[in-house]
Amino acid sequence: MEVHQLIPCLVPGDAMGQAAVAWQKALRHLGYSGRLYAQEIAKGLESLAQPARRLAPAPDDLVLYHHGIASELAGRVMHLPCKRGVVFHNVTPARFYRGSRLAEPLVSGRAQLAALASFCDVSLGVSRFNARELEVAGHRNVHVVPLSVEPQRFLRAEADLPLLKSLEAGGRPLVVSVSRVVPHKRMEDLLSLHAELLRIAPKARLVIIGGLAKGHPEVKALEARAAALGHVTFLGRVSHSELVAAYRAADVFVSMSEHEGFGVPLVEAMAAELPVLAYGAAAVPETMGGRGIVFDEKHFAGLAELVKLVASDEKLRARLVKGQKERLSDFSVEATTAALGEALKPLEARAPAPRRRSTRPRVAFVVQRYGEDITGGAEAHARSVARRLSAKASVEVLTTCATDHLSWANELPPGTSRDGRVVVHRFPVERPRAMKAFNRLSDRVLGRPQDLMTEEQWLAAQGPIAPGLFRALSTRRDEWDAVVLFTYLYAPAQRGVPLVANKALVVPTAHDEPPLAFHSFADVFEKPRALLCNTPEEEALIRSRFPNAARSRIVGVGIEPEQGDAERFKKVFGLRGSYLLYLGRLEAGKGVPELVRYHQRLVKDFHDAPTLVLAGAGELLPTGEKIRTVGRLDESQKWDALSGALAVCVPSRYESLSLVTLEAFAVGTPVLGNAACEVVVGQLRRSKAGVAFHDAESFAEAVRAVGEERARLSKSGRAYAKRFGWDAIIEAYLEEIDRVRTTA
Repeated sequence: MEVHQLIPCLVPGDAMGQAAVAWQKALRHLGYSGRLYAQEIAKGLESLAQPARRLAPAPDDLVLYHHGIASELAGRVMHLPCKRGVVFHNVTPARFYRGSRLAEPLVSGRAQLAALASFCDVSLGVSRFNARELEVAGHRNVHVVPLSVEPQRFLRAEADLPLLKSLEAGGRPLVVSVSRVVPHKRMEDLLSLHAELLRIAPKARLVIIGGLAKGHPEVKALEARAAALGHVTFLGRVSHSELVAAYRAADVFVSMSEHEGFGVPLVEAMAAELPVLAYGAAAVPETMGGRGIVFDEKHFAGLAELVKLVASDEKLRARLVKGQKERLSDFSVEATTAALGEALKPLEARAPAPRRRSTRPRVAFVVQRYGEDITGGAEAHARSVARRLSAKASVEVLTTCATDHLSWANELPPGTSRDGRVVVHRFPVERPRAMKAFNRLSDRVLGRPQDLMTEEQWLAAQGPIAPGLFRALSTRRDEWDAVVLFTYLYAPAQRGVPLVANKALVVPTAHDEPPLAFHSFADVFEKPRALLCNTPEEEALIRSRFPNAARSRIVGVGIEPEQGDAERFKKVFGLRGSYLLYLGRLEAGKGVPELVRYHQRLVKDFHDAPTLVLAGAGELLPTGEKIRTVGRLDESQKWDALSGALAVCVPSRYESLSLVTLEAFAVGTPVLGNAACEVVVGQLRRSKAGVAFHDAESFAEAVRAVGEERARLSKSGRAYAKRFGWDAIIEAYLEEIDRVRTTA
């Protein structure tokens, strides 16, 4: 059974859309694949959802419809040829909008809720308050599945530092409220409280966060009153880091809303360790659960005294924060996932079929690209392990139809084929990657704390998203003893690990790069049975970013050097004299432009500088004096090139292993590595077979050192490379597979 979600709109800042994205994560944790569909998708969020018109569920699938006010999707849900469910967040009573054009849609929205009752196999309220409304509307099989919050996203370190400092530097007490400017949110009551607070604390400030309809009469009236009072700031819509800054700088969070179906800002404030004062209407008492301060009378003078007390009494504040932290456990990802799983369990079509255990393990490999002609360290690593492991296990590979890691264009036919003993299943990629748009998104997102939706937007835009692959993982997971997933960064692993967590072995190939800061990658590092790392540096990096990471083991990769013919390589490509070799993708991210720049400085300063040979395919076509670009090399040419080089250059800052470093050592060729890459520097330090560089001057010095000490470096490299034999590597994989197999 796949579980799809259907929502009226997916736009930034919309609570329903954020909930749907969070539920996708919870559904993956439960082992369900599925997609998100929306009638309206904001520009830039197309990677997260499909248009609602494309929803075509199988009879055994479940569609969860997040009910929106008077949405026409409700009628479509009633006629879907599959299992159906409704998720009810909230419909504000029409009495709050008397005389407004919204009053009629609100009535219609509640009528739709009642009409859906007889068509739903399961009905989910995000609070007991909403669940009761479902029951009153005639729904059966009603469950409460609360929304979740990830407290790590609201730590002080996640805050926008300039805004945090600015807010902290102002007067006190500082009150913050997060709300749209609509009648039931009672923004005018916030200003009444602020007026009383100014009377007893003249430096008090009020910060209001939320969308403002500029020019609307109600908003204009609020702004006029706020200006008259003073010390009021309307921040409008803010980024996640700005929101965290406001929470973390404030003394008290105040909600005056008179109708909350759950109260997401209340829970976010609790996660940010901010005392909450909230009017106890609708679901607010349930959400607070006896924590914080819930009041049932809007006596503004008394509330102002209370705000001042909470802001000044450290012991009281600490007690409030402690109680709120305890309450957060009910809104954890784990709690939401458990409640959702309990609600959906009766809808499962069948229990997993028992499978007879054989002496030969059955293993699935998951990797974003696969094939003899696929260039890329992780992909080559995956294929090498899969082919060798297939001598002792039944191995299947689940991959995409893509060959290009930049576009993910479907170039290979979908379906099943063979690579020796390995069975290969290829699945089409949903949509190609638009690199210009993706680069713009990366510039905006990377290096800054983000909310879950923004991280998931980037991950989906990066891709490759292959729905058939995820469906196969979900439906076939009981057929395999273990599932080995490469690499942490891409969607097949990031979305695939939760689907098969109890059988997952992850080869992360992680290095210190901006996306590793995303909290969304916790699933890859914390959910599998084990992490099979390449180097001690990679293992340490993962533990520094994800302290709760799964058990890890340094396994690495094996190498089988061939006897190269240096003179043959020189003759084929018309080379004379000594040369430095770069072997890999010709991309800026691999440090190629810097390498070329350093080499050209070397050529300018030294007449006998070696030629730089660039071997590989990619977006760059470097030119310059004593530069030769030779394109992709076949396997024998690769070993010829490695054998004849004065040194191999590894200019990349981001490596989890650097296979070419080990291959160079195996044939006695020293390595010049980027000093900013801890993994390569670690390999150079342990092997004593290379030199690090960080700029043009140190690059020149490294070339000189290699020229003078090549014999010693060569001997050290060969000795070090002998540690990386394939027999030991495959034995380590078999041990981990057996551990999963015997304890699943």
